[in-house]
Amino acid sequence: MGKKKKIREDFDIIFQNGNEKAIKEYLEKYPWLLDEVSSSMDDTMSEQHQIIAAIGVMEDELNDSVPFNEINHCLKEDFSISKRDEEIQKILYDIENLHLVEKQPNGWILTNEGEKICDVYLNKNLNDLEL
Repeated sequence: MGKKKKIREDFDIIFQNGNEKAIKEYLEKYPWLLDEVSSSMDDTMSEQHQIIAAIGVMEDELNDSVPFNEINHCLKEDFSISKRDEEIQKILYDIENLHLVEKQPNGWILTNEGEKICDVYLNKNLNDLEL
C-alpha cells in the first residue's frame, strides 16, 4: 500500500506542474490513477456547478449581479449546501479563471458558458432542489 501512496504523491507533483507528457506516461503505467483523478475532478466540478447554479438562480431572482452573501444564502436555503466563505470564494475565483462567471462591481454574473452549465445542472437536479 505504501507504494501506491508514493505513486500518488509523485503524480500529484507532476500534475500540479502540468507536465502533460509525464502525466500521460504515469496514467499509462498506472491506469488506476485515472479513476482517482476522474473522481477528484468530478467532485471539484460538482462544487463549481453548484455555485454556478446558485448564481444563476439569484441572478434571475435579483435581475442583477449577485452579491457574495446572496450566493452563500442560496446555497444554504435552496441547495441545502453549507460551505465556508473561504471555500466559496476560492471556487468563485477558479470559475472566474475558467470564464464561467464574471466579477462585477456589485457581485457576480454568469457568462454565456456559465449559463449553459447552470441550465444543465438545474435541469438535471431540479427534483432535488427546494426552488
